[in-house]
Parts: sequence; C-alpha cells; structure tokens
Amino acid sequence: MAAAAPVQAQQRPYLIWLDAAKIDVAKVIGLPPPQSSPEHRAEFEQVLAISQARTPEREKAAIADQYQTLSAFLEGIDHAYVEGTHREVRLLMREAQIELGILLKSVNRLTNRVRPFAMWNKVRVKPCPGARPTGTSFPSAHAATAALYSVLLSEAVPALAGKFEDRVKSYDESRLICGFHYPSDLEAGDKIGRVVAKALLADPTFRVRYDETLPEIRLAFGVK
Repeated sequence: MAAAAPVQAQQRPYLIWLDAAKIDVAKVIGLPPPQSSPEHRAEFEQVLAISQARTPEREKAAIADQYQTLSAFLEGIDHAYVEGTHREVRLLMREAQIELGILLKSVNRLTNRVRPFAMWNKVRVKPCPGARPTGTSFPSAHAATAALYSVLLSEAVPALAGKFEDRVKSYDESRLICGFHYPSDLEAGDKIGRVVAKALLADPTFRVRYDETLPEIRLAFGVK
C-alpha cells in the first residue's frame, strides 16, 4: 500500500488558512452590554478609576503597547529573542495575525460601541497622549492579538507559557489604562484570539507551516 503523500505547506490566497464559515466569531464573543445598562456603567467606572490611577511610568508603557507586533508584545518579558531577527518567526506570527484580522472584520459591523474616552459623562476618561483608536471598541483586537501570540508561542516554548500569559494581562491592562477599551472588550478579544490560534494549529496546512518554523521559534527563545 502506497504511503500517503505528505501535506505540503503553502499559502492560500490572502492568507486565508481557515474556513471562516466554521468559526462563528459572533457566537464566540457575544455582544457587549447595552450602553444604557448598569453593566456598561459599571465598566465605565472601572476604566475611569484605572485610568485616573495610572502613573507616568505605566502610561509610557501603555503607549508603547499600542503597537500590535510581536516585538511590542515581547517587550518587558525576560527572553532571549532579539528584535529584528528570526525572520520566519516574525512572518509566521504576522500571517496568523492577518488571519485573525480577517475574521474580526466579520463582526466589527455588528457593534458600534463607543470607546471609554469618547463617552460624554460628567467625569471623562482621559486617554493616553498620542494616536487614539477609532471604530468600535468591541471586541479588542489588541487583546485578540496578545492571546493569539501567547497560544502559538506557548505551543513551541512551553517553559515560557507563564511569562507569555502574564504579558497578555499587562498588554490588555494597557488598553484600560489609556481608556481605549472596556473589560468586556478585552474578554471578547481574548476569547476569539485563542479560538483562532487553536484552529490554526489544528489546520493541517498551517500546521506544516508552523512545524517548519518551530525549530527557529525555539532557537529564538534560546531553547534547544
């Protein structure tokens, strides 16, 4: 009996590795609390308190966290990865992030949640200096990206999984500190980021791409 032909790694058009019809993003993340609800008000008060308590040092770190890149995510983690090196690792994470972005676009039109800093209240949330995000607050693409990175990297370097997860928390917290998101935005983003990461790892074609890069991922973090 002839052996089965190995799965060949290849990029599909527009980096669509997954079948979008098989991932019901709206079902995974749900909907945010209505703006007039007590739940929304409680979330606003929580963001207000967090943003008002920020220190100059934490604000600076939060501003740096506005970038959705692998190097920005890894900032502050004790690791051996050097920014600008290990090209295949950066490309793999970028491909996965683009895939996530494509799926997020399918739900962005379903909500139009006003960001905390743009809410008109007697006491307003002061955003961090610099560029301010536009569009709906829900779900958080930053939280989704952080969760995506953490799952994909933890699969390759389990010893650093705890550090990756701690970084997810601080990366997400930066969005609250700057008044850019509500907690439920982050929770929804985290959920879909993990779902997409696990779906990618389960996809035979992406898995070949991932496994080909696995030795370089481990090398990038100083793991043999």
